[in-house]
Amino acid sequence: MTDDKFCILIVDDAPENIDILRGLLGNEYKLKVALNGKRALDLAKSEPQPDLILLDVMMPEMDGYEVCKILKEDPETNGISVVFLTSKTGTEDEQKGFALGASDYITKPFDPETVMSRINTRVRIVSQEKQLREQIEQLKNQSAPSPSTLSENDLQSLINQGESEILEFKSTLRFNLYTNKNESRIENQCLKSVAALLNGKGGYLLVGVDDDGNALGMKKDGFKNEDKLLLHWHNLLREYLGADLAGAVNTNIHDLQGERVMVIHCEPSPRPVFFSRDADEAFYVRMGNSSQALKPSEMLSYVDSRYGSTR
Repeated sequence: MTDDKFCILIVDDAPENIDILRGLLGNEYKLKVALNGKRALDLAKSEPQPDLILLDVMMPEMDGYEVCKILKEDPETNGISVVFLTSKTGTEDEQKGFALGASDYITKPFDPETVMSRINTRVRIVSQEKQLREQIEQLKNQSAPSPSTLSENDLQSLINQGESEILEFKSTLRFNLYTNKNESRIENQCLKSVAALLNGKGGYLLVGVDDDGNALGMKKDGFKNEDKLLLHWHNLLREYLGADLAGAVNTNIHDLQGERVMVIHCEPSPRPVFFSRDADEAFYVRMGNSSQALKPSEMLSYVDSRYGSTR
């Protein structure tokens, strides 16, 4: 067992549940165990820091929701992926877990194969996100804070990681590729993804790339030239997300696989970002490799956790 082995922290006050999870996970992953919330918070900061936390909800003194809230508010631990593993099966319970920043919500009694499949999926996503963050950090260290200096090899390396919490692909900016008609809902999908990235950890949106990472290019979007395309996109950002976010969104056109694609780099926003268009206003966040709107109660909890008094 080496220090770089993927580390999972199991938090549950029932020893029998811990024994089951030890039997399922112990051969593949490095495990830490906490019987209560306070111990979980201590272990979350200890070395090696866990990559994933399996968190029960119903525990004495401090329940799992409170533990998750504290983890996500602390800069030292807010990047750790949290999966609730609990007997609370209500829809509101599950929504509360996601609103607090959890990556998944698994209910007991659980089927071992299902638990292993979902945990392995989460491990794969966390590992890919870690690799992507390391690549982005390397680019920053090379004095490349914006996508303007990305090489085609850099871009392809990002795409090879696949879509994640901080990377998404869109086939087109404004045209339905099947009907060849300009549709505002296509633009809206891109804007929603940018809003979600701004409300989270930041990341990249690549337009002109299909779900499999193949470059389609921007020609089908019908702009006379790339300057017209970029002007149109910047106008959309200013009108529907906010003119003050110009410094948090950087957009360039790049060569990729013989095509030209749009690369949008988003920094985490200093304020909550709402997408507002056609009498519709919503608050979007990244959940896995997709962007989802939060309900008002979920949004308030997320905003309090993410932005604090700035909301």
